[in-house]
Amino acid sequence: WVGVLLDHILEEQPKGNSLGMGIWLIAPFITGVLFRIFNRDWNYAGIKPFFKGNMKWYLIAFFIYPFVTLITIVIALSLKCIDLSEFNINNFILLAIASVVGGFIKNIFEEFSWRGYLTPKLIELKMKDWLIYLISGLVWSLWHAAYYMVFLPNEYFTTISRTDMLLSGCMVMTAWTIMYVEVYRLTKSVWPCVLMHAVEDAVPTVLVTTGGFITLTKGSDIWLNPTSGFISIAIFIAIGVALRSFRIKRERIVKI
Repeated sequence: WVGVLLDHILEEQPKGNSLGMGIWLIAPFITGVLFRIFNRDWNYAGIKPFFKGNMKWYLIAFFIYPFVTLITIVIALSLKCIDLSEFNINNFILLAIASVVGGFIKNIFEEFSWRGYLTPKLIELKMKDWLIYLISGLVWSLWHAAYYMVFLPNEYFTTISRTDMLLSGCMVMTAWTIMYVEVYRLTKSVWPCVLMHAVEDAVPTVLVTTGGFITLTKGSDIWLNPTSGFISIAIFIAIGVALRSFRIKRERIVKI
């Protein structure tokens, strides 16, 4: 909210790319780094990529969002509730590549805040898994309040209010959190989470939101939106639970 205040003071800030928005983005990251410096504690920061033995998890992290997007699009096509007339494969690929590069850089700050600091600190407190998901998910999503309520330009809210988008974001990101927490715990690295988040920004978000390549009917969007629809949310939760199950089995084997 310091960033929001700054944008109110400084005039002629560019919409969606202001100095205040930059402060909002990096503030949690800087806070986590300062805590670690002052406490001389870099345990489980997830800085190392740990590629060895974890490449399958990187691949899974890369393909989760495209997989769920494909499922929802196929269902929408079968129900004839999707418009693909604006879809252009070449334009989509170009925009997706640009988005994944920019998103990767942006998500370094975001993921090293919530998966690189908050998540391991909650794990250290020996909280139950569901409580770790709930707390980290709500903190992560409510941090977006300034983004949804102030920073995003008005053209994003032609069919939904800012408050409704925030509430939807809380539900969606809390559901996503299970996957992100489990990918972090399986790999001990934040980098596959950064990759997964960048792909989310580049595939379903570009297709439906920022690029407008596909359009779902109003009644079907709540069910089949590849990022926020009820069906996609159910799939994301199922994937997260499956990852948790695998991690628990692996931990039991290691103990034996």
